[in-house]
Amino acid sequence: MLRIFLTVSVLFWNQLAAQNAVDKVLDLCEEVHCVQPEFIIQGESYDLMKFPSHQWVQTEVFGMDMESALEVGLEKLFNYSQLMNTAGTIVPISAPWGVLGSLENGAIQETFVIFLLLVPELSEAPEPTDEELQLGSTSDTWLYVRAFDEEADEDEIE
Repeated sequence: MLRIFLTVSVLFWNQLAAQNAVDKVLDLCEEVHCVQPEFIIQGESYDLMKFPSHQWVQTEVFGMDMESALEVGLEKLFNYSQLMNTAGTIVPISAPWGVLGSLENGAIQETFVIFLLLVPELSEAPEPTDEELQLGSTSDTWLYVRAFDEEADEDEIE
């Protein structure tokens, strides 16, 4: 079974028609307080970025398609950030959010993991009251990043 990672974010909902799409995304990232890379190595077709350790909250959702699964999953994550946690407080969240899906025999499966990053300044996140939510954390991570400055059509996605 092949695991795919689809990043969906408010960052990329904005049409970024610029000469350097990565710089535009990083500029927007400063405005919305998302996790920013500590180090960037710029390549010809992609960049290599080092991101600091961070925390996230995630949920597993079943849905006939990704869109319906996202609606349910993002609502659960938003509710966690808005008082539905053991501390009864607002938990600050960060862009981007993402979804993990699985391909089996060329078809997307009906199970999706939807996650949302918590702001780096949050030292310890309160536990969720919803049993379907889990907290996670990661150490410093290197990622290959490629930004697109225009919307991809169906042929490019496949």
